[in-house]
Amino acid sequence: MQDEEKILEQLKELDKAQDKNPVTLASLKTLKSAIYNRDVDLQTVVKLRTLNETTLKSENIKIYFCSLCGKKAIGANIGLDTLPTRRSDNSIAINLKQIFIRLFLKQEGIKYIKRSNSVEKQYRWCCEECGVHVAYQCVSYEEGAELIQGNSDIQLSNKPYLYVLNDAIVLNQQFSKLHSEIAKLKDQMEYEQLK
Repeated sequence: MQDEEKILEQLKELDKAQDKNPVTLASLKTLKSAIYNRDVDLQTVVKLRTLNETTLKSENIKIYFCSLCGKKAIGANIGLDTLPTRRSDNSIAINLKQIFIRLFLKQEGIKYIKRSNSVEKQYRWCCEECGVHVAYQCVSYEEGAELIQGNSDIQLSNKPYLYVLNDAIVLNQQFSKLHSEIAKLKDQMEYEQLK
């Protein structure tokens, strides 16, 4: 495993950079509304500050964003697209004992899901900004937090996996639904101005 302190330091620097010019769901909705209602001139539209994996100084960390609002959701030291998927729901399975991961999500609560032969207890994680369900784990939040922080000495009764919903994250913030809609509206305005 890579030097976790170095990775945590890089993530802190990333947080500081994003806090200087934050993009919130409310600001994106306001901008989208202004563009749609033609209340703002195209030259005065503030450019959306986007952040992708190339913003990082290190190639070791990949940041994933919420596919709905574009808020930072997960940081990992490996590409999540290379990981196996769960057969029951096609979620990306992240082994918390082997892969360094940082969650920028909030706890959503516990849900019980009926599977073919049993009932599964899920501890769910959702986006801090828009509240969309992004991931879940089958171990309690406390046990998962111990694993995410790197404490491998605890004994778990379940597999220590975090499951990320397949379409809940994107690697580039510009591919999120809200950013895409705003870009389409801006393009439509530019096209109408050319007529």
